[in-house]
Amino acid sequence: MWIIIVGYVVGSILGGRLYGMWSGQHLATTGSGNTGARNALRIGGKRAFLFVYGFDVLKTILVLSISGPYFFETGLALTLGHIYPIWHIRSGGKGYAVFSGIILAYSPLCFIVGLLLLLLLIKVTRNSRETGLVMLVLLPLAAWGDATDVGLAGLTMLLIVYHHIRGKQRD
Repeated sequence: MWIIIVGYVVGSILGGRLYGMWSGQHLATTGSGNTGARNALRIGGKRAFLFVYGFDVLKTILVLSISGPYFFETGLALTLGHIYPIWHIRSGGKGYAVFSGIILAYSPLCFIVGLLLLLLLIKVTRNSRETGLVMLVLLPLAAWGDATDVGLAGLTMLLIVYHHIRGKQRD
């Protein structure tokens, strides 16, 4: 059970905050004001995006690799920590990178299929923002079979969707 607390604390360590300390470009006060990878791309380019996204995915995979039977509980805790970090409750990311890490850790095949589908949808719709929400459905689908896992995955998905909609109103 301790891994769930570790998940929240590690989730609270944001790649966007680390990028700001390293580069001097603080994402929370520039661009959209969001500390996520999309704003990092806007402010610092591809390298900033890859750093922020990569860090947030990697932290998620590392914690989930030791979560044992508490995989989806820990995934939810990581998401909560990322969106509502203990150090800056109101200035977290939107949760997309953590979602990517959860899917990648749970089912690399789902991640690859989802990524290919995402790229196809972006090409067709020319919209990466809302198209990304479609991919969130993969989480409960990947957990299919165990009602508790599906419920926790669904709750994680709804949290990210809610925060996305709330963040969109501020952008």
